[in-house]
Amino acid sequence: MKDPQLYLELIDKERNIYELAKLYDQNRKPVLDYISLLQDPYNSSELLLSKSKLKGFKDYEIYNNIPNFTSNELNSSEWKRLNKQFLNYHKSLSLYTLINSTPIINFLSIDTALGFKKNCKVLDVGGGTGHTHASFFQYPEEIEYFLLDPNLRLLHDQFIRIYPKLSYLPMAHILGNAEKLPFKENSFDLLLNISAIDHLEDYEKFIDEAFRVLKNGGEFLISSHLDVPIAKNDKTRTSEKVVSNSFWERIARYKYYKKYHVGDDDHTLHLENVNPIKKSLIKSGFKIRKMKVFKRYFYFIAEK
Repeated sequence: MKDPQLYLELIDKERNIYELAKLYDQNRKPVLDYISLLQDPYNSSELLLSKSKLKGFKDYEIYNNIPNFTSNELNSSEWKRLNKQFLNYHKSLSLYTLINSTPIINFLSIDTALGFKKNCKVLDVGGGTGHTHASFFQYPEEIEYFLLDPNLRLLHDQFIRIYPKLSYLPMAHILGNAEKLPFKENSFDLLLNISAIDHLEDYEKFIDEAFRVLKNGGEFLISSHLDVPIAKNDKTRTSEKVVSNSFWERIARYKYYKKYHVGDDDHTLHLENVNPIKKSLIKSGFKIRKMKVFKRYFYFIAEK
C-alpha cells in the first residue's frame, strides 16, 4: 500500500551519515499466494498451510507473512559466529556504505543486461533487505520478486530515501538457508546471489540447489569480490589523502567502524580468483554464458 505519510515523516529530518538506521517493514505477500511453489526443504514433501504454520516434515512458523525454514541443525557453530558478526554489521550499516555500493549494483544491472528483465519470477538468495528489487531492476513493478535470507533484516530508512518504491513493492519474504532452498524444481526464471556467496556455509551445495530450482533456460547471476586489497586499485598518494577534503570524514568513519565492529571479517569464503566458483557451476550442470572480473569484483552469468 502506498502511504505518503512515511515520506512526510522523513522531510526535514536531517540524517547524519553515521546515524544508526531506523528500520521499516515491507509489503510482504501472503504465503498462500505462492504456497504452490514451496516444498519442505528437508524431505521435498508438500506443505499445508494451517493458521500461522506450514506443516510438512516439520512445522514451520509464519510471522508477519514470513515463513521460517531455518534450522539450528543445519549450520555449524563457526557459521553462526560469523553470521552474528555480520548482523552487527547490518544494524550499523552507514549511508557511506550504501552510496559506495550503488555503482556496483548499477554496473551489474546494465553490464549483464539482467536488470532490464520483465515478466519473470526472480529468487534473490542472500538478498538481505531485498533492496535489489528496486536497485538492480529497471522495471521492478514487472518482476515477481522472492527474497530468501537466513536473517530477518528490515528495510533501512536510507534505502527508502533512495529507492522509495521499496516501501510498497510486493515481495515474497522467506527465511531459509541457501543450501536447502524450500522451493520445488523448475520454479524460477532468474536467481540472484549478489555479495552473498562468501557468507554461505557451503557454496557448492547452494549452487546445486540453484540448478534444481531454476527452470530450463533459467539464468543464475553470482557476483562478489576477490580478496584483493582496495589499496591495490587506489593510486592516490598518502600525502594527497591527508590533505584532502575527505580527511576528517575518514577519521569519523574509522571511529564508527571501531565502535560497531563494522570492519571485522565476517566471510566464510575467501576467493583469490574465480576458479572455485567456475568449477562448481560446471560440476552442477550450468553452462557459463559470461564471466567478468572488474577491479576487485567478479560476476558469472550461468544458464541451466
